[in-house]
Amino acid sequence: MKKIIIVALFITLNGCSADEAVKSSGNDNTILTPVSATLTVDDKNKSKESVVNNSDSMDMNFNNANGDIESSTYTIHLNKNKFTTKSKVLKLNQSIYNLDINNFGKVKGSLVVISIVEPKGFQQDFDIKKLADKTYQLTVKSAELDLYYWYKKLSSDPAYSTVELEIDYSPSTELKTH
Repeated sequence: MKKIIIVALFITLNGCSADEAVKSSGNDNTILTPVSATLTVDDKNKSKESVVNNSDSMDMNFNNANGDIESSTYTIHLNKNKFTTKSKVLKLNQSIYNLDINNFGKVKGSLVVISIVEPKGFQQDFDIKKLADKTYQLTVKSAELDLYYWYKKLSSDPAYSTVELEIDYSPSTELKTH
């Protein structure tokens, strides 16, 4: 009698967990294997090509009448988050979309770095302000400066343990036009 109860309990528990696994895999949109797809639409003057895979970026490319390729969005990594933007160049007050928190933000025009030594050699492009011990804020002097270039450059320098681009997530109607 005990064996029958144990077997019935075992079958019941395994059956319930199998149903839950099937239900959760049916509702979950995760991709378990690498997938790549290409969509091409030919028009009279433009051909639109979209390449989608499960890597870091999704780009929409347009071939204009001259055969030049133009990208409509770019996926970039900043501050340990993934963002989309219309340009590879990030400038002061540019709107970007944070894919991790699903929110628009505006580039504030400054970088915060943590370094043992004070950042030097940047006075031509940045105003440098000490925020705390080993923490400095580099604020752009020109609104035309490419902050993404400087973010990548400082991030790759071993003298800086942390580099973050300041982004304002305050609600605003202007932010929604990235």
